Amino acid sequence: MISTELKNCHILLVDDEQSELDAYSLLLTSMGIRHVVTENDNRRVCARLTTMQSPIVFLDLNMPYMTGQDVLRQLKVKHPQVPVIIITANSEIETAVECLRLGAHDYLVKPIDLKMFSSALRNALEISLLRNEVMSLKGISFTATGRRHPAFDRIVTRNPAMLSIFQYIESIAASGMPALILGETGSGKELIARAIHDISGVSGEYVAVDVSGLDDTLFSDTLFGHVKGAYTGAEGARSGLVEKATGGTIFLDEIGDLSEVSQVKLLRLLQENIYYPLGSDRPKQCQARIVTAANKDLTMLAGQDGEFRMDLYYRLSTHLIRLPPLRERREDIPALVDFLAAEAAAAMNRKTPAVSDRAMALLMNHPFWGNIRELKAYIADAVARCDQGLITENLIAERLTGRSPGATAAPIEAASLAALFGRFPTLEELTEFAVGEALATTDNNQSQAARLLGISRQALNKRLKKKN
Repeated sequence: MISTELKNCHILLVDDEQSELDAYSLLLTSMGIRHVVTENDNRRVCARLTTMQSPIVFLDLNMPYMTGQDVLRQLKVKHPQVPVIIITANSEIETAVECLRLGAHDYLVKPIDLKMFSSALRNALEISLLRNEVMSLKGISFTATGRRHPAFDRIVTRNPAMLSIFQYIESIAASGMPALILGETGSGKELIARAIHDISGVSGEYVAVDVSGLDDTLFSDTLFGHVKGAYTGAEGARSGLVEKATGGTIFLDEIGDLSEVSQVKLLRLLQENIYYPLGSDRPKQCQARIVTAANKDLTMLAGQDGEFRMDLYYRLSTHLIRLPPLRERREDIPALVDFLAAEAAAAMNRKTPAVSDRAMALLMNHPFWGNIRELKAYIADAVARCDQGLITENLIAERLTGRSPGATAAPIEAASLAALFGRFPTLEELTEFAVGEALATTDNNQSQAARLLGISRQALNKRLKKKN
């Protein structure tokens, strides 16, 4: 039996063939759906959506005027909340993956099976209803007139997941409870932390510190300060950053790299709201909100490896925010490129250059493992070298591939594992090799090597001690 929600949902069918539109319309009306709109010109899709209530779009990929991918990009910028289901005769997996990366909800290949069509529609409707319910509970809508807090102005996005994070931040900012931000390196964790501070309306300072390179003593001294004579060279008392952030926010970045001893100190700070400066037996009251961030999955570190205290994780993650990487919000890349190009040009006292379509295409297809930080580096470099007011594909390709598009790639000789080790290596030998290469690459910087290996600094230290 068809649900009331399905009967009353609004469907927009986009296809240049009238016979296809008629067939889909008949199929939908036979399912009991009352509101079906058809469109044979993909240039008018956005205009159509402005008059529809919580629509779901079925979009044919191969149409005149604009490519289906271009229409999809446009929809994800102007109507990020609208689920888009791609319909096409193209069964190439690369095309399907690209559409899903651009934000498509589902991908159906012609001839379409009735059960697949119905299942895709029901799933899209469920997602749409849940999203609208969450937005309604938070008192925020996706309408064109909706306004967001100025604290988010430096975070360029139209991605639905990011917009949901904004609304979550607005709802929890004033609580004063700890917040944990998880996300890959370069994904914008500090911008999110700063937004939490700004929206909370507190009068104190925002203080940020990267704790990844701090040993236990330096961690205590940096956060809690010391009294005169606490250690050799401590000629006077010094306040720590926790005190500096009184009435405000202290942001601890790369919290996953804390040693076990430092984790205990931070846990006591969260549990008892007090701390002891080095060399003092008199506690001080913590009057700062604690926001932390990590580029690792702390639940895995706490559960499987035991490198991070589970009780500390629960204390830190009273409010938990998971930032999507840039490759999962590709619809943001064009706007980010424009923003970063304008920012770089202003810093260099230059006119903001335009970006060629082919250069943009290269950026849209790049995986960006370094996220927005990586994109920022490429754009700043391209702006500095741009002399014609246009960032061309050459300027981008040289950074992405290390050579210009027209250059011939040097032949690469691949050495097999057997050739490299003289025999097929064990997993332990492969691990040792990877550790050695990471340390060599980073000039024996253990924090950087741990990041390359995707493990904590403590795990790397344990392996090195075991080897020694």
